[in-house]
Amino acid sequence: MAKPTLLVTGVHRDELGFGDRVAALMVPGLELMRIPQGIPQPRRSPTNRFLSRTQHHELYLQLYQQVKGRYGLLIDLHQGLDEAGRSAEIFCHDPGFLAGLETRMEASGGKQGARLIHIASPGDTSPVGDASARTWIPQKLWCLDTPLYVGLEIYLPAPGDGEPEDWHYAAGLIGEIVASVAG
Repeated sequence: MAKPTLLVTGVHRDELGFGDRVAALMVPGLELMRIPQGIPQPRRSPTNRFLSRTQHHELYLQLYQQVKGRYGLLIDLHQGLDEAGRSAEIFCHDPGFLAGLETRMEASGGKQGARLIHIASPGDTSPVGDASARTWIPQKLWCLDTPLYVGLEIYLPAPGDGEPEDWHYAAGLIGEIVASVAG
């Protein structure tokens, strides 16, 4: 029996409303983990960077303890702001998954404004997808085979919880991610 998929919302407390609206559109069988008391958005100033990294690290270590071995796929939903228009970034360490997702998305009508981002390990210089990135999330979570960690950042054209088109866009990308893993 295949392990279930987990959608995580509310890691950042101001993203919970958006996550709730997207989760309401999801197909049955997808498990939801709402984090109602998430952490604040990362603060990048030198005086606050340590606190932000520590909060992220601790929250994701707790998440790791709850998901290891229980799920086949973990989708970590976030939202950002891009006044130029709705778009997305999909993050994963598995090059095979990213290649399969790209093929699937192109066959179904294009990547829908989504960029595929390879989460690179220290020292990894091989380009995969549209770009490579590092993350504050502990490697023990994003580098697992089970569950496969996929970060999904949806950029909205205006602040707030988004509009129905934004929620459907995110739900559609989640559907593509789930279907790509399923086969």
